[in-house]
Amino acid sequence: MTPLEQTFTDELLRRLAVAAALGAAQPRLEADVRKFGGPACARRLLDRGRTSDGFAALADAGRLDLSLEALAAEGKYGALFTDDQVNACFAALCAAGYYAFGA
Repeated sequence: MTPLEQTFTDELLRRLAVAAALGAAQPRLEADVRKFGGPACARRLLDRGRTSDGFAALADAGRLDLSLEALAAEGKYGALFTDDQVNACFAALCAAGYYAFGA
C-alpha cells in the first residue's frame, strides 16, 4: 500500500469510528477496509454505482462529511480514483444536498 493509500485508509477508518458513535455504523465496510484497504473498497463500490452503506444515515444526520464519498472527493486523494469515480461521489453528495450553493 502506498503512503497515500494508507493515509486514505486511516482517515476512512477514523471517519467510520465517528459515524458509528453517531449511530451510523458500517461494519461490513469497516471490515472490508481493514482487509483490502480504503481505496480498493471505495473503487469497487463506486464502480458498481452504489453509495456506501451508511450514506443515507449520514445524510439524515447531516454528517455526510464522514462519508466515504466525501473523503474520496477530496482533491488530495485525486490520484487514487478515476474522474468517473470522483464524479460519482460529487453527484451523490450533491443529490443529498451536501454542497449547498447560494445558501
